[in-house]
Amino acid sequence: MPIGYNAIALTDKGRLRPNNEDRVAHFQTRQGAIWMVCDGMGGHAAGEKAAELAVRAVADYFHKAPDKSPYKLLEEALFEANHAIYTVAQANPQYRKMGTTCVLALFQDGKVYYGHAGDSRLYHYRKGRLQQKTVDHSYVQFLISQGMLTPEQAEFHPRRHIILRAIGLSPRPEPEIAPEPLEVQGGDMLLLCSDGLTGMVSDQRIAEIMGLRLPLAQRAKELIREANDAGGVDNISVILVEFQEK
Repeated sequence: MPIGYNAIALTDKGRLRPNNEDRVAHFQTRQGAIWMVCDGMGGHAAGEKAAELAVRAVADYFHKAPDKSPYKLLEEALFEANHAIYTVAQANPQYRKMGTTCVLALFQDGKVYYGHAGDSRLYHYRKGRLQQKTVDHSYVQFLISQGMLTPEQAEFHPRRHIILRAIGLSPRPEPEIAPEPLEVQGGDMLLLCSDGLTGMVSDQRIAEIMGLRLPLAQRAKELIREANDAGGVDNISVILVEFQEK
């Protein structure tokens, strides 16, 4: 049975940051639907610049990319984003050391292929159960994987915002492309988001909001409202995708 979808992409600067360094994108290409969340870093306007360059480079790549495997498409798109950011950073002192986290998904023939760098995440929701599919490239996640820290301790660790991988910081990035796609079915949902959401709202609460009987756009707004009500200390970005059988 063919699978269709509805999607909504929203971003908010939060309650404390003076500007929004996050960027979201949702567009259609002949390879399939593309969803993307970037959380820029670098100070001043550099984070915004990095995220914008990443979105533009990925869109340009997919609009002219030849037929290749979905895995290769994702890898090359993120390499193009890295090149665009790194080139501008090297040529402009005010943009030195700018970069961005990124989570990127491609929906093709009923399957979701995805990759990421940093701590922007992709979640899969099915029948009330929310599962995180990406693993953060962060210092605290490294400590968790080594058995040196519990997830509960990580929530309050003073170095929880340190990122170990990003797009644009070096000539050759290290994005992680998932080795297997997600096979989605009617009623499933995807959430792509920046840490402005996950740093403020628990996975359990996120799942509850995603399961509300509300229009998709309203659920996305509720996620952002919940993060702001919890403090809104960072920019908040959300892409919600709901699948249905055609």
